[in-house]
Amino acid sequence: MLQKQEELLGDRLRVFQENDGNSIKWEEVIFGSKDLGDLFSRVMAGKKIAEQDDKMISDYIATQKKLAEAKQALVEKKAEQMQEKKVLLEQKKALKAQMKERSATLKKLRKGKTKFTTELLDAKELQATLEAQERAIAAAKAAAKAAAEKAAAEKAAAEKAAKASAQAAKQANKNTESTSSDTTPIASGGGKFVRPSSGGVSQGFGPASGANGYTFHNGVDFKGPVGSPIVAAAAGTVITASGGGPYGNHVMISHFLDGKVYTTVYAHMSSLSVHAGQTVSQGQQVGTLGSTGNSTGPHLHFELHVGGYQYSASSPLNAVNPLAYL
Repeated sequence: MLQKQEELLGDRLRVFQENDGNSIKWEEVIFGSKDLGDLFSRVMAGKKIAEQDDKMISDYIATQKKLAEAKQALVEKKAEQMQEKKVLLEQKKALKAQMKERSATLKKLRKGKTKFTTELLDAKELQATLEAQERAIAAAKAAAKAAAEKAAAEKAAAEKAAKASAQAAKQANKNTESTSSDTTPIASGGGKFVRPSSGGVSQGFGPASGANGYTFHNGVDFKGPVGSPIVAAAAGTVITASGGGPYGNHVMISHFLDGKVYTTVYAHMSSLSVHAGQTVSQGQQVGTLGSTGNSTGPHLHFELHVGGYQYSASSPLNAVNPLAYL
């Protein structure tokens, strides 16, 4: 459109140039008229041509203005697109860095043979276990205190009875010199805990290959047939007795021995014989051997912790080798 207007305007401009800036040769209009009517017709025609020329010029200027505005809008649109492209490139760069960081993290986890599935207890279950553990420890302490008081009372009564018996014997045998020593034997064992299973050890306590999701085995595995009895390694209070998860059917017991707290764990059992909050005696059956949870075959996974229960797939934390305490 602008090109056509420029062609028409070019033709008219040449006329302007030839007529010294006028679009019409008025002297020809005036002096070339035959009569007054012809003059009037020529003047009106000239006026019409001049109006058309003015309109052509104004239309051309308006078209130029519109084109300039369209060009400016195009420039602004292009600048906006460039800005959007810049933002997209920055986002792409940030995403690439994020993916690189994620890849490095996953590589590190694989290299350390650490798996998310090694978390034996989720947050909710762990919180419930810790709360139950506190209650069990308190119950174990109370039971230990009551047992100590009972033992002290029984010992005092035994000593009193022994003393009275000795005096009676001395009175009955006045002519017999008697020398006797009043000693009361106290039963003692080589360890504070008994073996929870009669089977042999299939995996010991210590570093592991990581093939099963952990690089440190913080317990001892006792092999045996499914259904064989599992007993409490020491007297205490049951923290939890439940099924599911990597431990499968498992029991945790809190013990208070010689002023110290211990926790034992019995995992992968086929059945349970106790419940949370129950007080158990040493050697009492707590379940039967099995292969539940993350287990590669029938066995008892047994842990001993000095203090409350703690777990790590790569270090012992407060777990100790149970064989040293049995």
